[in-house]
Order: sequence, then structure tokens, then C-alpha cells
Amino acid sequence: MLAPSKEFKTDEAGTLLNITYGVNSQSTVISESITGWQLYNIYAVPAEIKDWVSRKFPTARFWHQYSLDVRNSIGVTEEGRLQVDFRKEEFVVIATNRNNILLTQTFEYTTPEDVLFYLLKICNQFSLSRERVELQLSGLVDKQSSLYKELYQYFINIKFRNAQWNTGVEYPAHFFTSLNDLAKCVS
Repeated sequence: MLAPSKEFKTDEAGTLLNITYGVNSQSTVISESITGWQLYNIYAVPAEIKDWVSRKFPTARFWHQYSLDVRNSIGVTEEGRLQVDFRKEEFVVIATNRNNILLTQTFEYTTPEDVLFYLLKICNQFSLSRERVELQLSGLVDKQSSLYKELYQYFINIKFRNAQWNTGVEYPAHFFTSLNDLAKCVS
């Protein structure tokens, strides 16, 4: 969950996460500052996994995918932006407007209509015009897919958010954007 830096208190992070989402007693709560956004990301990971990773990689730093996504969500848009990363049967949306994070959430889907429903609902909820909002796509979506064609019927301003490096393979660069964002953390 994202919390404003000015309201964030380390000793209350676990309680806040537990009240909002419920936290398994076998989990460890982690909070991390998101540079440049005055936000903290609070999340839980299974304690056994965190302990194992910490033992095997003692100097490792933990980053949640949302933290990376928010950190890489750049640029101010007057009309708003929906940054959407597609995975197998789920997608992550970061909704921004005028340099404000409105929403960061993962949704499950089985059909293109499911995706369309959530994106239109987000636009409606945050008063973003579907004709003017910038829809940035990455991940497992292709211009020839039924998903893209469905989105294009409702959203005019669609762009692909490509990885910064050339994959050198037959797959589109936007398939690798999340991997590229992760790689930027260690470089």
C-alpha cells in the first residue's frame, strides 16, 4: 500500500497494512521510500522467504514491483496517464494526473472486456477523459491482439512503453519493460 511520506511512521506500518489488507502472522512487513514521489510503499512478504534471501544475499535490497513502477512513472500529464503492464492473466495499473499518483493496483482478467471494464472504471472514478488520457502499455500485449483492438475502440492516445535496450529478438521491446525497469535498479 502507498502512504504519503508526511503521514508515514515506521512503527505503525504493520498495523496500517494489517487493518487495510490483513497480514499473515508468518509475514514480515517491509516499507520503502519511493524517491521523488514523497511516498512510502508498505507491503508484506512471507518471513521464511525474506529470511532465506537475506541469508543467501546479505547485501540484497528489497524493492516491490509497485515501487519500481511508480519510480519509473515519469513526466507530468495534464490529461492523466494510465500506465498498464500486462502479465499472464493479470495487469498492473498506475494512474497519474498532474504528477500525482491516483492509483496503483493489480487486477486479474480473463477477457479483453475485463481489462476494458477496469480501465474505464478508473477513468470514471478519477475524472480522466478516455479520449485524452494517455494509455501507456507494456508487457504481454501486441498491436494485433484482440485486447489491443478492444482498447483502441475506447482510448485514442495509446502508446507502448518500450524497454530502453534492444532485445535483438523477434519480440517487441515493450514485452521487456518490467525487466528493464528492474535491471535499472542494479546498474
